[in-house]
Amino acid sequence: MRQITRTRAASICSLSLLAALTAACGNDNNHSSNNSESPSASASTNASSPAASEQSKDPVTISLTEPDLGRVWKDDNAATKELETRTNVNLKVTMYPNNDFNSKYTVLAASGDIPDLSRLGGFDYQNYADQGLFMDLTDLIDKYGPNLKQNIPADLWDLTKYKGKQFVIPYENVAGKEVPVVRKDWLDKLQLKAPTNLDEFEAMLKAFTFNDPDGNGKNDTYGMGITNSYSETFMPIFGAYGIAPGLFGGSTPMASYVKDNTIVPVAVSPEYKAALEYIKKLWDEKVVDPELFTIKSDQALQKVAQGKIGYFNAWWSIAPQQLTQQLKMNEIVPEAKWDPILPGLTGPDGKSGMYSFGNVGAGMAISAKSKHPEEAIQFLDYLSTQEGWELARLGVKGTHYTEWTAPRTDEGQKAYDEKWLDPLSQIVSRVDLVQKLGEATKDPVEIENNRFINAASSYTLYQDVFYGVPLTDEHKTYGADVAKFEEEMFIKFVTGKESLDKWDDYVEAWKKKGGKSVLDSKVAKYNELKGTQMVSGV
Repeated sequence: MRQITRTRAASICSLSLLAALTAACGNDNNHSSNNSESPSASASTNASSPAASEQSKDPVTISLTEPDLGRVWKDDNAATKELETRTNVNLKVTMYPNNDFNSKYTVLAASGDIPDLSRLGGFDYQNYADQGLFMDLTDLIDKYGPNLKQNIPADLWDLTKYKGKQFVIPYENVAGKEVPVVRKDWLDKLQLKAPTNLDEFEAMLKAFTFNDPDGNGKNDTYGMGITNSYSETFMPIFGAYGIAPGLFGGSTPMASYVKDNTIVPVAVSPEYKAALEYIKKLWDEKVVDPELFTIKSDQALQKVAQGKIGYFNAWWSIAPQQLTQQLKMNEIVPEAKWDPILPGLTGPDGKSGMYSFGNVGAGMAISAKSKHPEEAIQFLDYLSTQEGWELARLGVKGTHYTEWTAPRTDEGQKAYDEKWLDPLSQIVSRVDLVQKLGEATKDPVEIENNRFINAASSYTLYQDVFYGVPLTDEHKTYGADVAKFEEEMFIKFVTGKESLDKWDDYVEAWKKKGGKSVLDSKVAKYNELKGTQMVSGV
């Protein structure tokens, strides 16, 4: 499993970040709200309109389709009109609801009549690339996209190559999304420090469960609980053993890592078994909420908000937004304070880490039939400049905002609240500018959000070796059954309904369920795309 240490923090202002992350969580889409003094643009970034020297030419029409990601399209959007003027284009934009976008786009692709520009989630372009729908952008980017090439990290360009061709311009995602969090006020009351390893973590959970951390004289708290998915809450433990199982299918089913030229599936690895043994010990010690495997997410959140849980691991926004702002936990439990566990939990071999959600949030493809591919690239290239990025995300300076650190103007806030101000902000990413925007904020609410955003980006991240590799036919056939079997056996092993002495039987059953067929097919596909000679690890 590839390890990624994210040193570039994702300090992204809360409101528009939440909208983007919710839509992307997968696509993380992955993210700005308040404004700060504009950071100086890179000296090599051309912030002028790509058509500045050609304004005598008639503007060209460029069609574009994208998921709405919580936005609405407004034809008379002043920011869009200004963007069209600066780039000498007329935009014809169609947005579909997030949950309907893929089905709508599949119909377009089947007809062979797609827009000039398509914003597709993650690696979805791979589903269509072999149909000849998209243009190889390599030469166009070299010639017309200097800012795109400079501002998008090199590893994203490499990740999004398909059979040696560059069919999309990648949209950078922030790979670290989740944070292990703890009741800081409970730690203080029990005179404990935040845990740094699994032994200290176990001791903390015991104290939170049995030492009356809320001081009500009742035995009614648990060290570990959940807010959404129980597989998430165990992720830092798996990370302490150097693995990330992929959330039982989640966004990267059949999560695997490389060892000695061999691709090993996490769910049947020795490290996974060791992590299971540790988790079972916690279960047997009764420091885990006994409803953890059965409770619904809204009920779990309420239990946490009522002050019954001392630790959970989940999306960065749960503690500062859902618990504090939406569920108003501090009105229920005034003393409650949540802190990220930093730098993370270290395991017996000194490893520590979290699940990587991947750094490719989307991809912009250009139709092979486009009559204006050069202008399309120039348009996207302008969006990658600081000037273009500000306009697409924040609106017209002086109308929608004044300075980055200042609140939006009344007009800008109204436009943002009505969700039509920044629909083009999801086309080209500038994570570095988003970070500077977050660092400059003076809003205490957003400062609190950024504590958790930055924590999520600070952990070592374990990336599935198959990240970006298209699903195989075998995976489509057997993958869901294999994932379901993994989940069922995880619960049985942890709760003791199945002894870990039967581990070898589990591995053999996993193979027969289709695990080996899926793995072998994915390894073959990996070798085909990467030009390697990896072998299957089961």
